[in-house]
Amino acid sequence: MILKHKPYRISLFAKFAMVIFLSGIVPIILLSTVMQKRMLTEYRASLLATYKEAISYSAYSIRAKLDTYNDLSKLCYAYNYSNAGDFASDYAKYDNLRQILTGEAFADSSDKAADIRNAMEIFLHYLNTSDANIEATHFVYAPQETMPIAYHRASDGKPSFNDAEFYETMQYQQLDKTTRNLIMIPAHSSNYIHFPVVSRKHLVTVARNYYDLTKPVGKETYVGTLFIDLRLDAFSEVFSALRLAGDATVSVADLTGKCYYSSEESLIEQTLDLSIKASAEAMLLSQDIPEYGLTVWFNQSNLPIEAQIRGIRNAMYLVILLSLAALLCGAMLFSRKLTQPLRIIMRQMGEVEAGNFKGLIPVVSNDELGDLTERFNHMSAELDVYTKQVYLSKIKQTEAELNALKSQIYPHFLYNTLEVIRMTAIGRQDHMVADMVEALSDQIRYVIGTISDLVPLRLEVDILTKYVYLLNCRFDNKVSFSYNCNGLADVLIPKLILQPIVENAFIHGIKPLQGPGHVQLTVEKLTGSLVLTVMDNGVGMPQEAVKKLQALLDSDQPGQKKAYEWGSIGLKNVHDRVRYLYGQAYGVSLFSTPGVGTAVKVTIPENLQNPAPKEDAYYAENVDCR
Repeated sequence: MILKHKPYRISLFAKFAMVIFLSGIVPIILLSTVMQKRMLTEYRASLLATYKEAISYSAYSIRAKLDTYNDLSKLCYAYNYSNAGDFASDYAKYDNLRQILTGEAFADSSDKAADIRNAMEIFLHYLNTSDANIEATHFVYAPQETMPIAYHRASDGKPSFNDAEFYETMQYQQLDKTTRNLIMIPAHSSNYIHFPVVSRKHLVTVARNYYDLTKPVGKETYVGTLFIDLRLDAFSEVFSALRLAGDATVSVADLTGKCYYSSEESLIEQTLDLSIKASAEAMLLSQDIPEYGLTVWFNQSNLPIEAQIRGIRNAMYLVILLSLAALLCGAMLFSRKLTQPLRIIMRQMGEVEAGNFKGLIPVVSNDELGDLTERFNHMSAELDVYTKQVYLSKIKQTEAELNALKSQIYPHFLYNTLEVIRMTAIGRQDHMVADMVEALSDQIRYVIGTISDLVPLRLEVDILTKYVYLLNCRFDNKVSFSYNCNGLADVLIPKLILQPIVENAFIHGIKPLQGPGHVQLTVEKLTGSLVLTVMDNGVGMPQEAVKKLQALLDSDQPGQKKAYEWGSIGLKNVHDRVRYLYGQAYGVSLFSTPGVGTAVKVTIPENLQNPAPKEDAYYAENVDCR
């Protein structure tokens, strides 16, 4: 029957693709629009909160640094430096520095001025080494009767100091000499420090007045002022973690706007305009440090933020477009995956109608379409079987009958041929060849005959005797063989588990000898087990080789002829066969001594049972292996 296409027919593929695409595009557009507005609003708020937290933390870090310098400046009252060169902080002796400045500590000295300067340099040097951001320290001693005396010490190098420029820069004359708090001196140049090579541009100085505490309380007199010059690294280290972007600047200024530090170097030493307010064009944040009269200012144009927001918006638009493209591709792929198997099934149905049942459709999915494909294949296979059942059954029956005839003809043909060769040798008076053919015939009959897998020990011993006989015919009586069955001639053992071991003993133990060798078989019963031991007096093996061969026997790898320079396939197969049949407690073990010989033990369960074997007439003979 031929199907006619209807006019204006829309394929199932197009229908599925349109439905999936339209049902996905509307939610994506609505969801992305709402999420975009909310995310950008939250981004602005999160960015502002992050900046506020960063500025607050920066202010806290600056306060902590200034607290350190504040504590350091109080060392004037605890400083105690002995003549031996040891420093100790002793607040009980708060007057030591005054005694050094006035010379009372050097009452017996012939050069008080030199001793005072030396002691003050030691004191200032100790202050310099207490912090890595200290550039220099100064102490201005102001006795009431004379002009002030300035002592200076730099942290590195040996610069010279200009007292006049120092007093002018520090505005020493206008300095409040009554305050007991830490004095903050805004950023200034280091023109009063004349370094030999280069001078640092900007410094910030903290100062503390020093009083004579031996006077009555409330009437302490001014002694001098300690100045500590700080590098701007003390501030830049704090703000380095902010990772400022664009035109953002961070500054530290006092209440009058004097700039102590700024990420914009041109603002340092300038007076900032504190009247600027935050606007739509700029973000302005501040955090006070009231303990030291400072404020941290953060100023950034909103343009970089808007640029970041535009970047996020563009990224979202790109994600939306990619999502729509992925949705479209997914809809087409899904529709194709859904309809393609139906087209293949329809095409294969045409092949079935034409009588071709061999074509199978690959099952590529684990769903209803996969089930449908699998059922169609099964139906085709059943039809094929049904149409050819009688013909194929007759062919198989004929082949089975032919194979049965072959299986009966081949062994008898081989036995009869060997018997003809043997009788021909007897007729020609060549009894040795006749005996060899007879021994070979017995071994072949033993291997491919009707003997069960479990055989009496006497049959295995008989085969070993004939095998050794053939070896001696080839190698001129190279090996002798003896056995002691200890009355166990009729116990059942797996067939052909001793011949590979005797063969291994001859090839790798006796054959390399200069003279003849001997192989001995002993059988003994242990508790629940039967142990068959094959010993030779060959060349033996070193213990390392024995360990490697035993490891190969116990492994899951098959025997390899190239391993250890002797064949291990026979031993490995016997070992694996015994373990497969009876478990891990049984198998092959080796013992060898170089120059003495090798012993191979095969352990199997005792009292193995097997239905009575159908023996050929030849094997009815009793082999005496007592």
